[in-house]
Amino acid sequence: MIRLTVPRYTPHRRSRSMDSRSINLRGFAGSAGKNIMQGIGGFVFGNEASESKEDSYVERFLDRISNGTMPDDRRSAMTELQSLVAESRSAQMSFGAMGFPVLLNVLKEDREDVELVRGALETLVSALTPIETSQGLKTEVQPASMNSDLLSRETDNISLLLSLLTEEDFYVRYYTIQLLTALLTNSLKRLQEAILLIPRGITVLMDMLMDREVIRNEALLLLTYLTRDAEEIQKIVVFEGAFEKLFSIIGEEGFSDGGVVVQDCLELLNNLIRNNASNQVCFYQTIVLKC
Repeated sequence: MIRLTVPRYTPHRRSRSMDSRSINLRGFAGSAGKNIMQGIGGFVFGNEASESKEDSYVERFLDRISNGTMPDDRRSAMTELQSLVAESRSAQMSFGAMGFPVLLNVLKEDREDVELVRGALETLVSALTPIETSQGLKTEVQPASMNSDLLSRETDNISLLLSLLTEEDFYVRYYTIQLLTALLTNSLKRLQEAILLIPRGITVLMDMLMDREVIRNEALLLLTYLTRDAEEIQKIVVFEGAFEKLFSIIGEEGFSDGGVVVQDCLELLNNLIRNNASNQVCFYQTIVLKC
């Protein structure tokens, strides 16, 4: 079976099976939020001149994205911003203070510019991905964790991301799945609560199991996070045909010869059945009795 290789989000903590595979933020938008975040950044990470320079770069790129009139310049600024945020914790911190409203607006208002939307999603993934350094204390606050907290505070932000899963472009769907997985890694309970409030939210996620192989595999990881210790979500996932879909994937992957994808299916099945009496009955009726 041919597998498409694309860049992927790597959570800070992953289960054994996961290791083997590769906004409108009203409270923090504006100068007040910027001052607060910069103050935190100065306390935790220091206040060196290089960090100040990176902060100015972040602000400059965001201005070009937000106020630019030339599409190519906006895309170029997005590419430069993504690269900076992916490599610098200081840039991640600065982005959290200023960047979410700008990039979420791109996701809302610039859907026709697929390349710009891709760049915005990839930048958001970078902002939520921890950057490991050889220096510093283990107890230091991770800007990526703070950014996850900021992005997940508004249910409307999660609803916006879920709406992107219906877009035709493969990379838009792919980066959206990675972004949601990053949020679940860092803000599990908040994401579980938000997705329950969004009409058809879980239905949209379940549809990703029928998508192209790479997205399907990422959706398996996301759903495994989402269903942990969440009985109501577990019931809805089963109602949406999880058992049939998962066993279909297991068969496509060669059953016991299927490797890590089959492992992920079994882990998700375990989440759905363990300590959930109604799902156990449903499993018996829909799978066991048919065998």
